[in-house]
Amino acid sequence: MKMLDRLRLKWLMATKTLDYSADATEMMYRIYLNHNKVIHYRDGHPVYSLSSPALFTKPSANFFARQLYKSIHGKNTPNLLSFAITDECNATCAHCSFYAKDKKETRPPVTSEQAICLLKSAQDLGVSVINFTGGEPLMRPDLPEIIKSIDKDLSTVALFTNGWHLEERCAELKWAGLDSLYVSVDSSDPAAHDKARGLEGLSARSERGIAKALEAGFSVGLSCCVTPESFKAGELGRVIERAKDLGVHEVIVYDAAPTGRYAERCDLGSRAWLEEMIESVKKYNEDDSYPGVLVYAYTTSHRSVGCSSGVNYFYLSPWGDVCPCDFNHMIYGNALERPLYEIWDKMTSLPDFACAKWGYCRMKDPKFADAKTISREFKKYD
Repeated sequence: MKMLDRLRLKWLMATKTLDYSADATEMMYRIYLNHNKVIHYRDGHPVYSLSSPALFTKPSANFFARQLYKSIHGKNTPNLLSFAITDECNATCAHCSFYAKDKKETRPPVTSEQAICLLKSAQDLGVSVINFTGGEPLMRPDLPEIIKSIDKDLSTVALFTNGWHLEERCAELKWAGLDSLYVSVDSSDPAAHDKARGLEGLSARSERGIAKALEAGFSVGLSCCVTPESFKAGELGRVIERAKDLGVHEVIVYDAAPTGRYAERCDLGSRAWLEEMIESVKKYNEDDSYPGVLVYAYTTSHRSVGCSSGVNYFYLSPWGDVCPCDFNHMIYGNALERPLYEIWDKMTSLPDFACAKWGYCRMKDPKFADAKTISREFKKYD
């Protein structure tokens, strides 16, 4: 390179790098989330979504460093873990993906010590986002101690809850170092919400919990499950308006999957209504007065990262079973019996999980189902 060209390059780097880095960051989040607005500042750090580490934090540095090494060794490693920390729940949601039948597992859930060990193994494998689910995770008394054990320099920690116990346990969660939480709200009408979840008074209790969580400084979102019929009835728009009124930072929208208690539904795979739903939330994401809206069908589409089940994401059952995701309950091994990295290697070496699938949640893909690689109940992979 000529000396003059080198000098010009240095000058451009000195004068353009800041703007270029900001543009690249905004584009990265736009591709992933379908928006690039900051929805919250947590401890001074910008949060674009509860589903990713706050920018300029150590967990975000861990995420980007892992992407570099992933490209060097040419092997998928997980960014995200969902850990169903308990099989207990005080609600009976019609769309629940956890319960295929109202039949309890005979095995006991993992102990505190086992859970802490599994989480360390997951962090060693590379996860930078840890979600706690269930069951209802706040029904587990030792949850704060388990959260406290997580190395917060490596991972951001989020919680999915129905909100029943949130108000009373908020202080414990803050002490433990929880960053974010999603409260499940599927209907803007409190009575309809309580009826759908089989728990009278849930809506009022969850609202008090949300207020407490916002006061404590958590990043707070609503988690919403949408069916074709509820979307057609305009329920999603009303839930987003309610989220705005509550002052939460994000709404994450899951399109109902044919798994768990919805295993027999055959009308959930159409792309038409999902495309309409993706289009319908753009106006909210373009308006800074609304929370961010992250549509799961968008992230699994060709526009974003595709279905990451078993690619950069995995699920741990309350008994230590490793599955590709919350919705696909095919078990590839038990992390209490085999090293987690071995199970991950086994799962990601299979053709079905070799790369992200664009355009579809795998659970809605007939070809994937025909290959008999999925399960709507917890079942071992042979």
